[in-house]
Amino acid sequence: MSPRASSYDAIIDAAEAVVIEAGASHMTLDAVAAKAGVSKGGLLHHFPNKVSLLVAMVQRRIDMHHQALEKILRDIPDGPSRELKGFILSIRYRERDRDSLGASLSAAVAHDPRLNEPVRKVVGEAYARFSSQGIPFEKAAIIALAADGLWLQEMLSISPFTEEQRITIINELLRLAEKQVPGGKRGRKS
Repeated sequence: MSPRASSYDAIIDAAEAVVIEAGASHMTLDAVAAKAGVSKGGLLHHFPNKVSLLVAMVQRRIDMHHQALEKILRDIPDGPSRELKGFILSIRYRERDRDSLGASLSAAVAHDPRLNEPVRKVVGEAYARFSSQGIPFEKAAIIALAADGLWLQEMLSISPFTEEQRITIINELLRLAEKQVPGGKRGRKS
C-alpha cells in the first residue's frame, strides 16, 4: 500500500475512532488529524472539509457491507431469492462493536442531506435487485424492510429481542424469502 493510500485510510480510521468516542457532531478536522498522527494540511490534502471526510466514512461502510455480502452470497445457491437471502443474512454477521459508529453516521446523514445520496443509491439498487429476481416487488420490499428494521433497532441499541429471538426472526425472514408465489407471478414496481 502506498503511503498516500495508507494516510488516507489512517485518516478514515481516526475519524471513525473520534466518531465512536465523541459522536459525529463532535468530530473536528483537528481532532481527526491529531488522532491520525498527520498534520491538518495532510488531512486537508485528502479531505478538503468535514463533509468530504464524512462521505468517505459512509462510502467505507457501504464498501464493507458489499464485501461482506459478496462473501455471504458465495454460499447461497442461485435462485430467485438469492440476493434477498444474502441481505437478510448480512444482519447476522454485522460488526456489533461498530454500532455506535453506524448510529453516529446516521445522525450525521440526518443533518446533511449530501451524505444521504450514496446510501439512498445503494438501498435503491438493492431493493431493485430483490424484486427483479422473480420475487414480487411487494413481498421483497416487505421482507427487506423487516430486515432493515431489525438492523436499525440493533444499531441504535433499542432492539427488544434476545439473541434467540433475533435468530428466530432472521430464520423466519429467510423462510418467507424462500416461499414462492403461486404461478411464479412477479410483482410490479410502483
